[in-house]
Amino acid sequence: MKLDARLLAFIILSRFQKNSIKIDQIINSTFSKFQVDNRIKGRAKAIVNEVVRLRDRLDLMIEYASKRKKIHIKNKTINILRIGFYELVIDDKVPDYAAVNSAVNIAGKELNRRGKGFINAVLRRMIFIIKNDRNWYKSLEKKGAWHSIPNWLQARWRSNYNESEFIKMVNCFNTPPPNFIRIDDKKNTVSDIEKALKNQGVSCDIFSRRFIRIFEGYTKLLKTSLFRDGMISIQNPASASVVDCLGAGPDDSVLDVCAAPGTKSLYLANIVGENGKIFASDIDNSRILKAKADVKRHRKYNIKWEQKDASKAEYEMSNFILIDAPCTGTGIIRRKPDIRWRRKSSDIKLMSKIQLKILNNCSKFVNRSGTLVYATCSLEPEENWGVVEEFLKTNKDFSIDTVPSTVPQLWIDSRGALSTIPFEHGVDGLFAAKMVRA
Repeated sequence: MKLDARLLAFIILSRFQKNSIKIDQIINSTFSKFQVDNRIKGRAKAIVNEVVRLRDRLDLMIEYASKRKKIHIKNKTINILRIGFYELVIDDKVPDYAAVNSAVNIAGKELNRRGKGFINAVLRRMIFIIKNDRNWYKSLEKKGAWHSIPNWLQARWRSNYNESEFIKMVNCFNTPPPNFIRIDDKKNTVSDIEKALKNQGVSCDIFSRRFIRIFEGYTKLLKTSLFRDGMISIQNPASASVVDCLGAGPDDSVLDVCAAPGTKSLYLANIVGENGKIFASDIDNSRILKAKADVKRHRKYNIKWEQKDASKAEYEMSNFILIDAPCTGTGIIRRKPDIRWRRKSSDIKLMSKIQLKILNNCSKFVNRSGTLVYATCSLEPEENWGVVEEFLKTNKDFSIDTVPSTVPQLWIDSRGALSTIPFEHGVDGLFAAKMVRA
């Protein structure tokens, strides 16, 4: 079977619709089954992520054009239409005829003649609507499904933010995120790396002293010697600021729990240097294997990996402990669009219980005057200050401490914790509270 990007995207979306496996896992396992070039893979991944991101909005359009409710449209048909509508309405780089022909071709392989005709008719009807009514979408914008965020999450965010902030949040999460790289500033300046990347066709600019923002050419970046030799790392600046909250320095030893796939561990390894040690652990061995592979690329041999359950494992006493706790991940929905569909409202309470258990256990291994940083990539108060407050109630020897000046002041909330908001700060939504033991 000859595969193009759209057919590959259809296969991935069909698998995602049948189960709640992370979309990245489905993409990687599907790519491993088919021998196609990176250009096709890149386009397929882009289509998948955008269709997943805008799923409810696309379905709203499909119902509008077809005059048929989604529940009355078969799964295969709806996935083909989602791809077609994404290319027809959202992606302005795809000509109308190409969007229609591609969808009809997939339908020819996957559906019967009637199904193929339905696909063709609905897409052409959408073209007619767009050409004859420039305000066709106005009535759809007023519906909750237009935001393409589950109703329970919309209700939470409307409660936690004002209406203007809510709209900014939704609009932010419904656009592709910027990519960032962190440089090893002990070996190169950010200006030198920016110049080298631009010379290789990567569109980028300097975000901060250690970070470069990538606009176009991400796949080219992954082929550069800078990436292959570990001179640059894929990391969000907010993720690095979590590490900065710890305040570790050269020659220190750090206990890094829930650490896989190791992005923060690599940054820590760079901070403490060859004479420092990072004792990294995670409950998931498959994620540890990915972390170890990245260690080889970066040649950071001061990281020791172990498989441990942070909620009950024993550790060596340490002056620095970083807990990158498992969470609902609502702060990174822009980068991982499938999270919105895989999470349930009950997950917040479940996660907060797990987080508190991990925090209580790991705190036992902090030395006197030692530092403990608790972090999540969630925007939900129950998982952030809620967990910290519960912990401090029963652990009187710990208190909130000021985060180092290396963390941007604008990213620090009124109570002294790192708290980034995607629509406000242009980075992932992360939380980190620094605590010290008396």
